[in-house]
Amino acid sequence: MTEKESYSIQLDEVDWNDASCLITYGPLPDKLTLSIQTVGLIQKPLLQRNRDGLLRIVCGSRRLAVCQQLGLEPLSCEILPTSISPETCLRMAIYDNIAQRDLNPVEKSLVLTKMAQHEDQAQLIQEFMPLLNLEPSTVIFGRYKKLLLMEESILDAIAGGTLHERIGFVLSPLEQGDRFAFFNFFQELPFSVSVQEELVETVVEIGRRDNLTPREVLDSAEVNDLRRAHKRSARQRVQEIRKQLLATRAPRLTAREERFDREVGKLKLPAGVRVVPPPYFEGPRWSLECTFERGDELATRLRQLAELADQPEFKQIMESE
Repeated sequence: MTEKESYSIQLDEVDWNDASCLITYGPLPDKLTLSIQTVGLIQKPLLQRNRDGLLRIVCGSRRLAVCQQLGLEPLSCEILPTSISPETCLRMAIYDNIAQRDLNPVEKSLVLTKMAQHEDQAQLIQEFMPLLNLEPSTVIFGRYKKLLLMEESILDAIAGGTLHERIGFVLSPLEQGDRFAFFNFFQELPFSVSVQEELVETVVEIGRRDNLTPREVLDSAEVNDLRRAHKRSARQRVQEIRKQLLATRAPRLTAREERFDREVGKLKLPAGVRVVPPPYFEGPRWSLECTFERGDELATRLRQLAELADQPEFKQIMESE
């Protein structure tokens, strides 16, 4: 059991610049402010006296911040001796937080980054990633550590849940201007997370091919016209922007998909029947999907398909040109 003593402190004794044990990120919870306003400080913050005489916050940074806002002092706190190591203090902060709540992605990144100063990567992956509800993987470890390289506004969005950490992972290797271009783009329109990932890959690939930055691709006249088409719903604009970017990335494939859709539409397939082309229309193997409820319904579908297979229009959809 770590030795600690209770003291009454003034807030000007706290070293607010010492973030060595700080792993919380995000705005102060309204309920915490209400709780301290209503019934006072229930759980004592834990601090440690630095060698310069100031107090390093170990646990309870948000409680202390609320007390500072409310002007509540002196405060009864628990103080650790200076003999306690920085690693032990950080461990106490981490375990105190994960025992009370789920950490947001930025806080998970803080845990892994700060503990990396004290433990090797293998120990971090084995001990701390399961505690953070993360798969113990070197790849995922690397992705979370890179989150902190990004700008505060992007980190705020990730911590607040308006930008998924998966998008943070794909934005972190980009230049600052390109990150902000994607960030503003995704905040403006309701793309799903999977589509956001797809669009980052698509835009980056277009830029490499055409010697453009991702920001320049997103700022093209074609994309901007669709972004500003406010007479259309946001969902329609999302679909059209995605279609436009995919067409720019692979114009021949897009033209082939459009021709396929037109020709399948002319076939007037029976209900419950779908023609599935090979991936990217490459290769000879096509598929037919058929749904049915009864045996006689299946027999009818098969007769219809046998007649359909003899039609020139059916054979035409499988022609490459």
